[in-house]
Amino acid sequence: MGYEINWTAPPGDPVLQHPLYQKWSNRPIIQLDASAIKTDIKAALPDRESAAVVSYLCYLLRVLALVS
Repeated sequence: MGYEINWTAPPGDPVLQHPLYQKWSNRPIIQLDASAIKTDIKAALPDRESAAVVSYLCYLLRVLALVS
């Protein structure tokens, strides 16, 4: 299964409790650091458990590209 280009998660989705989601979801977009997000992506394991949070991080990078 793939993930939509515009990221979304239903209420109660386990990804909402993931430490990386918690780390990045509490900052305004203007305060996001693309380099740090890429570092988090590089550190993620390429497995099923990481797929949703990596999709979220990629979404953040796409949003940053739109506003820069």
